[in-house]
Amino acid sequence: MRKSFVLIFSFLIAVTSCDTNKKESLPATNWKTIDAPDYSIQYPEEWKRESGEKFGSEFMLMSARTSPKDDFKENIGLLILEFSADSGIDLEKYAAISEEQVLESMENAKILSSKSSRKHGENMHKTTFTASFDHRALKFNRYYWKKKNKVYVLTLTCEADQFDDYKDVGEDIMASFRLK
Repeated sequence: MRKSFVLIFSFLIAVTSCDTNKKESLPATNWKTIDAPDYSIQYPEEWKRESGEKFGSEFMLMSARTSPKDDFKENIGLLILEFSADSGIDLEKYAAISEEQVLESMENAKILSSKSSRKHGENMHKTTFTASFDHRALKFNRYYWKKKNKVYVLTLTCEADQFDDYKDVGEDIMASFRLK
């Protein structure tokens, strides 16, 4: 397993979410759907979908600006990792490895919560953590699912002081994620 996939993914999201284009945010009205062969997810139309290729992910959903001074786009990205059938990686083991990587590799990292549950008939694990990147305090909600030989990692990344403003819509988007 390439040890730093999730870490690199988080860093790339944080770095590429900074943008100097100034936009005003709009209230959520309609939702769009990404319908892929393995999963589907819905998101508000004012969030912009970007190709995940440059991030090493499936996709990136970027929030709208809240003011002309807002230089960080809160975002949600999906990373899909494939493992060999004999890797011995299960959901809990992968979540533990990912959390260890966060603590070892991200500045000022702190795991706030980590728990397993079921969502839409699938086992999942949710981790909430904080860390600093490029002198910016960030807060993350990360959901993990494992199906067959793939691990799906869906991450909400926010500026720490903006997390409460994006938590509800972020959770709504993440709750719409379905494996097929």
